[in-house]
Amino acid sequence: MEEMLSSSTTTINSSNIGFQLLKKQGWKEGTGLGISEQGRLEPVETHVKNNKRGLGADKVKKKIVKPDHGADSSKGDNKQEHLSKKKTKALSKRVRKMQELEKKMQEKEFERAFFREFWPDNV
Repeated sequence: MEEMLSSSTTTINSSNIGFQLLKKQGWKEGTGLGISEQGRLEPVETHVKNNKRGLGADKVKKKIVKPDHGADSSKGDNKQEHLSKKKTKALSKRVRKMQELEKKMQEKEFERAFFREFWPDNV
């Protein structure tokens, strides 16, 4: 790893494509970039990024723990109550979906019965 860091802080080799492109544009070795040659003399340091977080994201977000307002003995009860609320919420979503599906099925059946009653030849 030290070799990678030290190689990125030294000047680039003349066989490097970037070096060759700069030479074609009129750059002279040992001078800075820019109209007044005031720019960098060495290439920008690079490093390997191993995570999937965005550029510049150094810290992992930590979850904020909400303080309990009850007594210490009720902490276990609060955790179980919180889990049961999550379970109930998920269950209620499932129940709502089932109810919506059942309602749609009833509407379709009503529509079919309506057509059978008024247009029995078409069904």
